[in-house]
Parts: sequence; C-alpha cells; structure tokens
Amino acid sequence: MGATGTLTDQEIRRGCNLHVLPAPIVNASRILKQTLSVARSGLFSGVVICGMAGSGLPREENLTHGRRLDRVGAVVDGRPTSVARRVLEQLSWSRAVFRRYSRSDISVVNAHTVAVLPVCYLLSRRLGAKLIYDTHELETEAATSTGMQRLIFKLIERSLIAQCDAVFVVNQSIANWYRQRYRGVRPVVIRNISDIEVPEKPIDLRALLSVPADKRLFVFTGRLGAGRHIRAILDAFAAPTVDAHVVFVGGVGALGSLVNEYCAHQQNIHLLPAVPPTEVVSYIAKCDAGLCLIQPTCLSYKLALPNKAFEYAQAGLPFLFTDLPEINRLLGPAFKGWHVDDPARNLAEAITSLTADVIERARADMARLRIPTWDEEAAAMIAVYSALVSPSGEPDID
Repeated sequence: MGATGTLTDQEIRRGCNLHVLPAPIVNASRILKQTLSVARSGLFSGVVICGMAGSGLPREENLTHGRRLDRVGAVVDGRPTSVARRVLEQLSWSRAVFRRYSRSDISVVNAHTVAVLPVCYLLSRRLGAKLIYDTHELETEAATSTGMQRLIFKLIERSLIAQCDAVFVVNQSIANWYRQRYRGVRPVVIRNISDIEVPEKPIDLRALLSVPADKRLFVFTGRLGAGRHIRAILDAFAAPTVDAHVVFVGGVGALGSLVNEYCAHQQNIHLLPAVPPTEVVSYIAKCDAGLCLIQPTCLSYKLALPNKAFEYAQAGLPFLFTDLPEINRLLGPAFKGWHVDDPARNLAEAITSLTADVIERARADMARLRIPTWDEEAAAMIAVYSALVSPSGEPDID
C-alpha cells in the first residue's frame, strides 16, 4: 500500500484480482460487495475494478480496503442504437482494457458480462491468470438480448465458458440452466443478498409523504422499466376500490414519466428519486408491504431472483409477487397467499385483501425466514478464490 493506504500503480503488478464490467460503475452494488469481501479475505495484494469512462466521473477512484476503480477508454454517453455500433464500441473499449492490464501481475480475472468474456479470456492467457465468468443474470436469454446481439452473445459464451476456471451465478435456477446447457460446467451460486443492516431509526417514509396512519403504504423499489407491471400497479392504486398508498423508490427508467403523470392526479401515488443502495432498506422499513411483480417475458426474467426481494425481506416486509421459481424457493409455502396470478387483472383485489391482521401475520412469517447474511453467502465465493490461488489451483465444487 502507498502512504495513504491506497493501491498504487506498482502494487497492481504484484498479483491482484481484476474485475471487468462494461459500465461506469456508479451504483453497481453487487460488484462493490464482491470486491469488498475479496479484499477483506487477504488473498490478493489488491483488488481492481475496471469500468467504462463517463462524463463527470473520475478516471480513478480509491475505494475502501485498498480497492481501486479504474475507468478506461473513451467517454461514451448513451447506448448506441445499432448492434454494429455497439460491437465496435465494445471492441474499442476491450482494446483499452487489454492495453491497460496486459503487463500486470494479475492472479484472477472476473468477467462480469458475456460481452467482456473475450478480453478477460485474452488477459488470463496473457498473464497466466485464472478466469471467472461472474454472471449477474441469464444474459444470453435476457429481453434486451435479441437478434444478432443474442447470436453473438451465445457464440461467445459457448466458445469460452469451458475455458473458465469457475462460473458464478446469482441463483439456483440459473445454475441448473447452465449445468443442463454446458456439459461439465459447475456454477457456484452467490445470491445478491443485501449487505446493509436495518438501522435502529429508519427513515419515516410515512411522515415524509404525509401518509395517514390508518392507510397502508406499499413500496416498489428499483428501475421503472418494462417487465415489472408498472402500469398495472399504477392502475390498481388509481382504482376507487383501493384505499392505500404506494411509493416508487428509485424514479429512474423509461416509465418514469408515466409514474409522474399518475402522481400528478392521484394523491395516493408517490415517487421518490433514486436513493443510494446503502439506504434503500432504511427508506422502506416503515412501509407495510412491497411489490415484486416481475413479468416473465424472457427466460432471464422467469428465472430471476430480483434484488428487491432481498431488500424487502431484510426490511421485514412481506411482498406481493408473481410466479417466479426463485421467489417461491426463497419464501416457501407460508406466502402462497401473496402470489398474484395476473397483476393486470387481479392486483387491486390482492391489495384490498391484505388486512392489517394478514399483514401482521406475514410480517411474523417474514421474521422467521432464515436468509443468510452477505458474508455467509459470500463464503462460497471466497472458498473458490482460495482454491484458485492455491498451488493446485482447482476449486472444489460439488
């Protein structure tokens, strides 16, 4: 470490763990949690996160526990509309990543998307480093991966996944999919459990929004985008039969203007700007129930275990949910009555059926759920790292 306790350029040549993600990395909570756990393990001389350059963002940031965040390549604002331009942009950025780290003494490289798997593979072979495919979703089957882009992603994954020394996935359903799709691949499940504890004095969202004490307050966290039944939620709370409030925490996404439009005409619909990931649980802890209404419009969504499920659980909030295998696995049979078959038709009825007694019993059931802490969940990840940097270099994966 340098005199200030941060990672120096010289130390990046002594055996680091490099994480590559093609994004500016502003609120990338998963990669920040992972790298913090890796840094605390003491297995590496340092941990480096490599992301994309962005307007107004520093090229280099020193993070806690000696981690460093590098933003490399040209500043690119906005996603190119054509596949060809996205490919060219990715190739240009990948070249910048390779040039930046191709002479570093890096022990393990984590590719956080399929798009960066090629450059991470090249770096691992150039440096003699181990390679981890560190997936955040079932990317080749995502709604945003269509046409030529999907074909390219499938080709990359099929060609390189067998070259990876380990594969991390975010839930058991996706792990099962990879086992069935690629012979010999044994994914390690690292769920995206929140690492934030509920504060002793959470934010009083009711007072902030002037919600009467006798009215139930529901909450939706996350992006206001397609595939989340946003319009169904808005229509349900605008219905005359629903005598409850809803607040959207995190007003970012393509449907933000639609939510604003409803807020202007409905006193029981509220919108808060995006809050830092470290504060989400504090903001929602005093609500009555959550909403996790993912639409299974693609296989990635169908097999998803949304971050909001863990945020609600950690805050002690029961939540209405659509039929996703991983939600059912997480909650178990006690919450069968909280499943909504068709939110576009039945959400208003589901909301009105949740009396104070029903919610109180569900809160008690939620308190009895045994959800690991992030440190407990990350233990399997650290075990893989430990095996990879051991003399044998082979992780013991069941």
